[in-house]
Amino acid sequence: MFGHHHPLSQPAPAGKIIFGLTLPQLVVVLIGAKLSYDFSKIVPALPFNNFIFAHIHHMIPFFIAVFLLVARNTKTGLPVALYFYYWLCFKIRKKTFIWRRKEG
Repeated sequence: MFGHHHPLSQPAPAGKIIFGLTLPQLVVVLIGAKLSYDFSKIVPALPFNNFIFAHIHHMIPFFIAVFLLVARNTKTGLPVALYFYYWLCFKIRKKTFIWRRKEG
């Protein structure tokens, strides 16, 4: 069948690797998991009989990493991490002040 083109049944997803995350997002989640693991080695468990309640505070770095990936700013629609980055660049930029000298 020369000249016939059969398109793929499904287009390839744009960079999605696992759980619908791109590679940079997956790296951020893995860094959050690593920080949670290191945090659990430093800070002891809380004195509860339930395992989940005793170790829930060890997941704080992981929850922060996931929050920065998932949450978006309502005004701009940017992810929170990117919004914080732009805000920080705005705050530490070199400022140029222009004023007029009073004559008199």
